[in-house]
Amino acid sequence: MDGTYGFVSILPVLFLIVVTLLTKRTFESLFFATIFALVIGYKGDWFAAFVDLLKTVTAENIWVLLVVGLLGSLVGIFEHSSAAMGFRRLLSRFASSRKKSLLAEWALSTILFVDDYLNILTAGSISKHLNDSHRIHRTMTAYIIGSTSAPIVVLIPLSSWSIYYASLIEKTGVVPSDTSAVGMYMQSIPFMFYPIFCLVVLLLVIAGVIPLVGPIKKYQKQADEGGSLYLPGHTEEECAVLCKDKDSSGSVLDFLLPLGILLAATIYLDLDVLNGIIIALVFTGIFYFLRKRMQLSAYVDSLWDGFSSMISVLALLIIAFMFKSACGYLGMSSYIVGKVAPLMSGNMLPVVIFLVSTLMTFALANAWSVSAIMVPLVVPLALAIDANMAVAIASIFSGSVFGTQLCFYSDNAILISKATGVPPIEHVKTQLPFALCAGILTCAAYLIYGLVFL
Repeated sequence: MDGTYGFVSILPVLFLIVVTLLTKRTFESLFFATIFALVIGYKGDWFAAFVDLLKTVTAENIWVLLVVGLLGSLVGIFEHSSAAMGFRRLLSRFASSRKKSLLAEWALSTILFVDDYLNILTAGSISKHLNDSHRIHRTMTAYIIGSTSAPIVVLIPLSSWSIYYASLIEKTGVVPSDTSAVGMYMQSIPFMFYPIFCLVVLLLVIAGVIPLVGPIKKYQKQADEGGSLYLPGHTEEECAVLCKDKDSSGSVLDFLLPLGILLAATIYLDLDVLNGIIIALVFTGIFYFLRKRMQLSAYVDSLWDGFSSMISVLALLIIAFMFKSACGYLGMSSYIVGKVAPLMSGNMLPVVIFLVSTLMTFALANAWSVSAIMVPLVVPLALAIDANMAVAIASIFSGSVFGTQLCFYSDNAILISKATGVPPIEHVKTQLPFALCAGILTCAAYLIYGLVFL
C-alpha cells in the first residue's frame, strides 16, 4: 500500500503542526496525529494497527531507548554524587561573565562530538547551572546546545553520525578502490555548508555581532529585567529543587574520568555509544565506591532515579517514532521524492537535494532514515550528470541537520527539552531565526556552486 495515498500522505504532518501550534503540547499532538495517520491508512482497523505499531517501534528502537535511559542514569549519578559540581566549579573559573559562560557551553558541546545524545544531555546538565548564574535565559542555553550538537557530530569524522553516513556511502558501491567510505565522507565535509554556517552564526550571536531576534530576545530581556529564567510550567522553585547540589565536595576527576572512559570506550567499540555507556556505568560505580563518593545502595538508587527521570522523554520518543512509521506507511517519502525528483538535475542539483533532505527530515523527524532514503537516490543522479559526488552527499547531510533543527518533534528537540526545561516547540521557535539565517546562506552557497561548477 506504500506510495498510494499521494497528497493525503502529508496531511498528518500538517495536522500535527496545526494542533501543536494551538495546544503547545508535543506529546498529545503527536499522539492524535499518529491516530489520524492510522485512521487514513487502516480505516476501522486503526486500533489494532496502533497496538502492533507500538510493539514494533519499541522493538526496532530499543537501542535508542536504552541509550537515552542509561544516559539519564549516568547524568543522575553525576548529579547525586556531586561529581558534576566539581566540574562546574572548574568551568566557572573561566565562565566569569555572560559571554564566557556561553563560550564554555559551546566548548563543552564541541568536545562531546562522539554522539549527539551524549552531547545534549551531558552539556545540558552542566551548562544550565553556569548560565543560570549569569541570568541567561534557558532558551539561550537550549539554542547553543541545539546549534552545536548535531552540526559538530556531522563535521567530525569520528562520531556516530559520520560512521553511519559512511556506511550508507559504502552501500552505494561508488567508493573508488584507492579510498574508503570514510575517506569519501571526509571529502564531503568542506561542502557541508549548513552545519558550518550554523556554527558560524552561533559564534557570532555569542560574540554579540548578530543580535538576538525573535522570541529569544523577548525571553532574554525578561531575564535581564529580573524576571524568570524559565518558561511557564517550569517555575523557579521547581528548577531550584532539580538543580540543587547535595554538597560541593565533588572533584573534577569524579566527572572527567568517567566521561573520559565513556568517550574512549565508545570510540574503541566501533562508536557504539550504548557499549560506552554500560562500561562507563560499571567503571563509575567501582570508582566512586573506592573513592567513598557513593555507597552501592546510593549508586543503584541514583541509577534508577536517573533512568526514571527519562520516562517522559522515552514516551515522547516512542510516539514520535510511531508517527514517523505511520507516515511511512502512507508513502509520504515516496510522494515527496516523486514530486521533486525531476528538479534534481543540472545547476540546481545541490540546492534541491539540500531542500528536499531538509523537508523530509522535518516531516519524518529522523535524519538517519532520510539519509538512508536519499543517498541511494542521489548517487545515481550525481553519476548521471557527472556532478561532484562529495557535494551531492554533503547536500544530503546538510539538509538532515537543518531539518533536525526545524523539527519540534525530533529526538534532538525532545532531549534538549529534557536537558534545559524548554518545551520542544518553544526551543524550535527561539532558534528558528538563526537556523533560517544559516539555511539561507547554505542555499546561496549551493546555488552558486551549481551555477559555477555544474
